[in-house]
Amino acid sequence: MLRRIRHIAGTEGRFKSRVITFSFCLVISVFFWLMMMLSKEYVISVNFPVKYINFPADKVIANPLPDIIDIDIQSTGFNLLWYQLRHKSVTLSIDIQDATPLTSKNHYYLLSNSRLDKITSQFNSAIKILKVYPGAIFLNYNKKETKRVPVRAKVSITFQNQYQQKDSLILTPAFIDVSGASDVVDKIKQVETVPVNLKNVTGSVSLKLNISKTPDLKYAELSQPSVQATLNVTKFTEAVIEIPLEVENLPLRFVLKTFPDKISVKYNVAFDNYEKINVSQFKAIVDYKTIETGNNKLKVQLVKYPSEIRAVKIYPEKVEYIIKK
Repeated sequence: MLRRIRHIAGTEGRFKSRVITFSFCLVISVFFWLMMMLSKEYVISVNFPVKYINFPADKVIANPLPDIIDIDIQSTGFNLLWYQLRHKSVTLSIDIQDATPLTSKNHYYLLSNSRLDKITSQFNSAIKILKVYPGAIFLNYNKKETKRVPVRAKVSITFQNQYQQKDSLILTPAFIDVSGASDVVDKIKQVETVPVNLKNVTGSVSLKLNISKTPDLKYAELSQPSVQATLNVTKFTEAVIEIPLEVENLPLRFVLKTFPDKISVKYNVAFDNYEKINVSQFKAIVDYKTIETGNNKLKVQLVKYPSEIRAVKIYPEKVEYIIKK
């Protein structure tokens, strides 16, 4: 029985050894076959993103140009496999100066296959360019016009408690130039930045805002792609000041007395401006001309207060009064 078990174990061991040997030989065979196949030459069609260079300084393209071109390329399997893996990261350049004028004014055409040398020079020497699609690219020129437009910042800001912006958001520059065909430029009244959200801000901010490429800017050129934004943020505190109440438009020989004769003004102010605020910077009035029969109260109007304060509230908003001759 023991001899039988040893015989079976030996048979299984020889079987496993043969399987391992076979698998190794198979892998080696596949490897050499793959190397042999990849060393042969093939022709494949690959699409590439393109950019156009050397535009005329005084003209713009009035028609859409192809963003992608297809190219038949020939090379070994090794090179083609490499291009298949990374061709999407390769952008080819097409020179507008090679365009030929048509009989119509400002209309040109570019034969892609007539300048294969310029396209070939953008590949390594192991790649052969056979054909480019589309074979012809048509260009319609318009006279370039330039207009200066304001930049509108799309910035949403939330602050931590007691913090607020000290003044308005500052853009540098606040205006940029847009250039393009007249029918395109005429429609552009302003440009906007890409939306940005700032949360729990506790200090001054400086950041770059990219100009949003909205549909109306698709065929326009911008003098710059971004602007610099600066926001001054400081800590604010709440304050209350008591100021006298004045009467306006009161006829001669009349005396108007209000109850109370002073009001309280509640406001927020930056810490560094707190000591600068004083009573002389405020003026609160009631207007004799607003008196209504049967109503013994007048509305209080705060007609003057310093620009450094915000979130201004007054109390009371209405006061009682008596009139004496």
